[in-house]
Order: sequence, then structure tokens, then C-alpha cells
Amino acid sequence: MKYLLTLALLINCLLCTGQTREKGNVELTPIVGYSASFAIFDSAVLSGIHLGGYASYFFSNRWSLRSGVLYQEMGINGVELFFLTSEYSERTDYFTVPLTLNFHFGTNRNWYVNYGVCLGFLTHAKADYNDGNGYVDIKDLANPLQFGLNAGIGYKFKISPKFIVVIENSNMFGLTDTRKDRTGKNFYTSFNVGTVFKI
Repeated sequence: MKYLLTLALLINCLLCTGQTREKGNVELTPIVGYSASFAIFDSAVLSGIHLGGYASYFFSNRWSLRSGVLYQEMGINGVELFFLTSEYSERTDYFTVPLTLNFHFGTNRNWYVNYGVCLGFLTHAKADYNDGNGYVDIKDLANPLQFGLNAGIGYKFKISPKFIVVIENSNMFGLTDTRKDRTGKNFYTSFNVGTVFKI
């Protein structure tokens, strides 16, 4: 019986419609998610956690501007370039401030896509050179700022008139090098779930 109730609740969530917003509405959306990142062309994927929150201001029922603060774990898990392989690993953590334009679509504006820019502020940087010393601090070698491009897609589920759940995919392509002494840019993707509050 417990499984049937859970299944019924899940189906109900999938069939429910979202909540259309109008000009001047503001939404707050705390999120949590799973992330994966790597340096373009030369590393294995590094898994991490994605935490933060967004604030969205609606210009109409189709367009909104979104910003917020995110905690993002990035880095590389070994370096692989053609036939060269290294056990070098790197971890960099950022507080990131995105600024994206959202386009809401669908009959009830449940779906949205967004695109824009972001600025990340480095909080920690460490590396493992596979020399037996484990991770060492490399914050002096890492760039303190990361500028990137954002894009994503999401869907809102209306559970009740005052309770909306969002599921989304968010992507970031870094335009700045992660370190001062070599090239390498982050690519970051996350799959998130959150709750929407209208204020």
C-alpha cells in the first residue's frame, strides 16, 4: 500500500501544472544538486555537490532575470591527453554569482531555459601531484576569479498552490584559466532540485 501511495503521489506531481507568473513577481529558489566537472579536453570527470539559491524577477509571464549565489566544487581527476596520462588531481571551490535571462514556455509556463554569464570567487584550491604528500594548497597558483557562460533548462511541478518543486540542469563553460601558470578551463554541469517561493 505504501508503494501505491508513493506511485500515486509521483504521478500526481508529474501531471500537475506550474504557476504562471506576471510582471513584477519575485521568486526565491533554494537548490541542491549533483555536479560533474572537468577541464576541457584533458581530465576525467570530478563529481561534487551543488548548493545555493536563486532570486528571479519577472518582466512578463515569459521572461525573467535570475541571479543568486551558488557553492560549486570543480576540478580535475587525473589528466589524460592523447597517450599521456598523469595522476595529478586538482580541486577548486567557488562561490559563484550567475546572471541569466530565463525564457518560460509551455501552456502553463512550466518549462524554462536560461542563458547568461557568471562570476566565480575562489574559496579553496588544492592539488595532488601523486608524490605521496597528498593534497597541498595551491591557492596562490589558482586564479581568484572565474568568468564563464551559463545555460540550462528546468521544469516546475506544482504540488499545491503554495508549494512548487523545480528540477533543472545547469551548465557552465569557463572562459578564464583555472591557474595562473598553465591553461585549462572548467566545464561544469549539475542536476538540481529545489523549492520555489513567491514573495
